[in-house]
Formats: sequence, C-alpha cells, structure tokens
Amino acid sequence: MLLPGLLLVLLGLWLTDPDTLKSALRGIAPNTSEAVDPRLLTVVDGDTVRLAGTSIRLTGFDAPETYRAQCDAERVRGEAATARLRELIELASTAQLAYLPHQDQYGRDLARLTLDGSNVSDTMVGEGFARRYSGGQRRPWC
Repeated sequence: MLLPGLLLVLLGLWLTDPDTLKSALRGIAPNTSEAVDPRLLTVVDGDTVRLAGTSIRLTGFDAPETYRAQCDAERVRGEAATARLRELIELASTAQLAYLPHQDQYGRDLARLTLDGSNVSDTMVGEGFARRYSGGQRRPWC
C-alpha cells in the first residue's frame, strides 16, 4: 500500500514542479557512477569540472580558490592546481565519475573523479595541490 501512495506523491511533484521531483529522487537514488570521455570534461578550477554544461564539485579534496581567492598567494596556488587538474585530464584515456546523491550549497553535483584508475583526490593531495576535504568548514589558504 505504501508504493501506490509514494507514486501519487511523485506524480504530484512532477506535475507541479519537475525540479523538485528531480531533487527528491536524487536524495533517494543510490550513488551512480558513469564512464565519460575525459575530453568532454572542462576544468573550471582546481576542484571543479564541467560536463555537458553541468558543474561538478570533485570530492575528497579542496584546492585553493582562483575566483574568490582571499590573497594573492591563494590565487597563485589555485591557478597551479587548476593547471594540474587540466593536465591530468588531458593525459587521461579513461574517466569515471562516481556521483553522490546530493548537491553542494551552490547547486553543483558532487562526484569522485577517477582517471585511468587513479583517484584524482589522491593525486592532487599527494602532489601538494590540494588538501583532504570531506565537507564542512574549509581551512583558509592565506
């Protein structure tokens, strides 16, 4: 009896506000993973990419800011992180995005990016371009 009621609620959401339905389904959908051609990924900054017009915040690490940098040193480090992420993607022959079932505060999708079998988070942190990050308060770079 629960299933028909749920279907009616979902139908009502779809009829009144398709975006709300999409958000509701994202919250109950399991994590999804998708193989993508790395050439289709556009680097926005050191921890954000764009795929088919959708911004994706990469998880597991935090890179210095480039657009809202708090100081020149952060901006310089952010530009270096952006260049390194761009290089990693350009050199990759395979890419896998493992999506979380929710978005961040800016409406970006959240996903772990794996290139040629290596977690980008591990590479960026290991090479000193980023810090480990799992959400919450970010530490300043200045």
